[in-house]
Amino acid sequence: MPGGSIEVEAKFTAGPDMEARLAALGAALARSSSFHDRYYDTPDLRLTRADHWLRLRQGAGWELKCPPVAPGGAALAQEPPAVATTYQELTSPCAIVGRLCGVLGVAPAWDQVPGAVAGLGLQEFASFGTRRRSYRLGGLRVDLDQADFGYAVAEVEALVGAQEQVPAALEEVLQLRQALGRDAATRVPGKMSVYLQRHRPQHYQALLRAGVLAGDPEPPPHGNDAAGPETLEKRGPSPLMELAGGPEGEMGHPSARGGLGTDGPPLQHSAP
Repeated sequence: MPGGSIEVEAKFTAGPDMEARLAALGAALARSSSFHDRYYDTPDLRLTRADHWLRLRQGAGWELKCPPVAPGGAALAQEPPAVATTYQELTSPCAIVGRLCGVLGVAPAWDQVPGAVAGLGLQEFASFGTRRRSYRLGGLRVDLDQADFGYAVAEVEALVGAQEQVPAALEEVLQLRQALGRDAATRVPGKMSVYLQRHRPQHYQALLRAGVLAGDPEPPPHGNDAAGPETLEKRGPSPLMELAGGPEGEMGHPSARGGLGTDGPPLQHSAP
């Protein structure tokens, strides 16, 4: 779609038998990959408090995840996060810069994201690596992620091209989540929620107050991350383009197919 695809996903905790469950359902391993992400915001957190997540992924470039926009151009109002989430994914530099400037109330003066990051005074607030195993089943993708700060999470994901396709995609996502033996009513926090909760608690609390996050369930204990991930305070500002040309990022997403109905739990949003 012109403004970027819409991602519909539901996170869950994967047990040691998850890959066997996926194989039993006919899912095929599509890719194993590793990548590193850096996230940026204003010093007063205006982007993330508006549920906008600007990311630089090693080997894949810039992406902005943000609430979907209605045909008239207004962001769609949604409830606090629950089981399933929906985000618009922008990868075009012009679309990213335009949306950032719109949120911050600034006239666009840049045609590339690095220039906008510098000009808008954005700063890195999170940096972590992920090991991922991705499976495909029909029009859906299942990612099994292990973050380098000691947190593992899985997600079922569909990409659609228009808001009217979201209900059918949501139904498919939740049906597969249940088929994998996971309770459709259980909410599992994403990597960013857990990262902020553990390593930037003031930022996490600000997002709770803004209604971007709900109080997440207590994540599993830390893994082998005693040294903790790098933070802006430890590291200082990093060169924006040092990640160019690194290992490949995540694979392309298949489009979800509709046709399963529109009943089911309401679609909500949270930190990616």
